Amino acid sequence: MKRMSKLALALVLVLAMSAGFSACGGGGDFDASTMTIGSSTSVDTLNPLSSYEQQSFEIIALVYDPLVRYDKELNPSPALADDWKVSKDEKTWTFHLNKDAKWHDGQPVTSEDVKYTYELMLDTGLGYMYSSYLEGITDITCPDEQTVVMKTKLPKANMLMNTTPIMPKHVWEKVKKEELETWDNGEMIGSGPYKLVSNENGIVKVSKNEEYYRTKPAVENYVFVEYKNTDSLAQALKVGEIDAAVNLSATQYSQLEDEENVTVISGEVQGFMQVGINCSENPSSKGNPLLKDAEVRKAIEYATDKQNIIDMAYQGHGTEGTTMLNASDPYHYAPKGEELRSYNIKKAEKLLDDAGYKDSDGDGIREDADGNKLSFEFINIGDNSAEVKTGQLIASTCKEAGIEINQKTMDSGALQDAITAADYDMFMWGWGGDYDPTVMMGILTTAQIGSNNEPQWSNAKYDQLYEKQQTEMDKEKRIALVQEMEKIAYDEAPYIILLYDNNIQGYRSDRWTGIEQVPEKGTYYFNMTIENYINAAPVK
Repeated sequence: MKRMSKLALALVLVLAMSAGFSACGGGGDFDASTMTIGSSTSVDTLNPLSSYEQQSFEIIALVYDPLVRYDKELNPSPALADDWKVSKDEKTWTFHLNKDAKWHDGQPVTSEDVKYTYELMLDTGLGYMYSSYLEGITDITCPDEQTVVMKTKLPKANMLMNTTPIMPKHVWEKVKKEELETWDNGEMIGSGPYKLVSNENGIVKVSKNEEYYRTKPAVENYVFVEYKNTDSLAQALKVGEIDAAVNLSATQYSQLEDEENVTVISGEVQGFMQVGINCSENPSSKGNPLLKDAEVRKAIEYATDKQNIIDMAYQGHGTEGTTMLNASDPYHYAPKGEELRSYNIKKAEKLLDDAGYKDSDGDGIREDADGNKLSFEFINIGDNSAEVKTGQLIASTCKEAGIEINQKTMDSGALQDAITAADYDMFMWGWGGDYDPTVMMGILTTAQIGSNNEPQWSNAKYDQLYEKQQTEMDKEKRIALVQEMEKIAYDEAPYIILLYDNNIQGYRSDRWTGIEQVPEKGTYYFNMTIENYINAAPVK
């Protein structure tokens, strides 16, 4: 799965009037048929084979149904599949499709569409946000138009966590293979509760599918609008130009929480913000080789005051991070006692002393036995004020331990290029998560070096456990395997997990009802479900 970005990118200013809704002071007349949602993140593409942005994921989920989707308790519930069963050896899955499901162009959804979608992603490697769900499927057959049978080499633990959008074979098979990744998917023919109406100038509009085969939503239209910054986004919500907002900043939370007509939350989301450290063994790597010493990486973590970062850079919105899965996740491994690397300059100093790093010339920067200094470049995304502030705070506290951090800023595109080329020492970025641990834990596998494995770290035991947990059908046993992986990664520290950040979202509660946090401490949107899109309704 590619990064579902939670970070501010270079965004385009969108004029609200061009969306076809009022942008007058005070918000104009309320249109109860249309709910407008603003975001400070962009839609990269509505092609499921190449999209990786959060906002795109949301819209794709409304237009394309998967076989099975999460309900508000995050349990698997029917979508295109009415029911399913697995064989006694847990290697054959049978799904029965809803006979009334139709594509938006009127053609019936059949088992051949499912087979086509899965095999297309498996054969091409496309479908960045979804293809990892399909690993392990070896054969797909269609006994009839409403039945799909999938065989796996080994049991597949995440089969019912699979949110892959099913795409119409009769549309996509006409696209040339070399154009699949870049095709604009302008008509976006799906089977979901909403149909695409338009996608222009950073504004996407979808309208209710009146032929939808399951519960029809109350809201006739959703309009998704991209805003240049969170200040203009919050102001639009406040005056009623939009009905809901996602990806607000901590500053906007305090501005909106006392607004009578707005309900705002700071909800937990799957994922984390991290310091990535170049661990590459490739001779072409341009990273500082001293960072290949895990003791140095651990010392940097000891010298990082995570709670102060949350308080100062994120205004308290988040919790201290440790391992790769969130603290509320049942798969989370929680380091305790001496294993836990909480902020402690003295422990950072002792770790470095014991590893032979001394400040022999008295300049405040430690060196190894050959005189190579613990001096590292730390890249932050320049237009993200929270990250820039975080970089400053880390540099300040690491200096106390004798580690020099030289902050450098660049845009997200340049940072991605630097990561791909292993031309960096340290960087800060974030990963959006998933309820299936395979997705997040797969990031640091050796197979992902050159792709999602940004630190280019490799551990054979970690890789073995990753393969094993995918086939463990007993949840408690699978949890134990995943937690062992988390412990290995924590012990070697290719990532320093700074925090599990929150997503700040709000909506006009004077206009809309039926919107709730999913799960209990989660968010309204970006929660892997479409529950609030289906259940929202205008206040009577």
